Amino acid sequence: MHPDQILEQLKATANTRKQKNLDLIHAVCREQYERGSRDFSVATIARIAHERGGPTKGSIHNKTGDDFKAIIKAWAEHTGGVTRKERRVSENPYMALIERIDNPAVRSVMASLLAENQKMRRQINLLKANAGVVIDMRQQEITSQQESIQILPALPGLTDSEKEALRLAISEKFLKDEGWSCDERGRIINDKGREIFKVGFATAIRKILGTMSIG
Repeated sequence: MHPDQILEQLKATANTRKQKNLDLIHAVCREQYERGSRDFSVATIARIAHERGGPTKGSIHNKTGDDFKAIIKAWAEHTGGVTRKERRVSENPYMALIERIDNPAVRSVMASLLAENQKMRRQINLLKANAGVVIDMRQQEITSQQESIQILPALPGLTDSEKEALRLAISEKFLKDEGWSCDERGRIINDKGREIFKVGFATAIRKILGTMSIG
């Protein structure tokens, strides 16, 4: 059935206010068709209609909004459009899940958390790639001919963000989230006891940061 016919049928049993909103939803759908858009999702139609004083997305989704949805569906079927907003396919499976969240505020927060997590993982991978420090734990005897020992300074010129990255890398929260732990020798191990970072890794970072506490 043509959308115009459905509109007239629905208006026949509606009050004046609802007739006005039905006309508005119908007009918005017509405009979508005329501009060549296939998007007849409730979210899009409601957003445009509400800007013109029409019903909100929540009102249309409610039981009382069935008539509005009927018009939107009729236009979608008449024009070959879609009633669900087409989302961009993401290569990241976690981002794909986040993009399915309807609430834009919650979606934004979750996306920020994911971005922060990915940033942290990149920093940890960088640390792994450059963790070439060897800590000699053996006791050395002091002889009459003492060897000259050169004390190398801590990494100079670290920025605040680099210091924060190092601090987070051995924080209790990050280790717990990854299923890792730090033993008394500064070694990082996973929940199965497999060594992730060698002996002295955490203690070396603490010395660089000038603190002996984790977190």
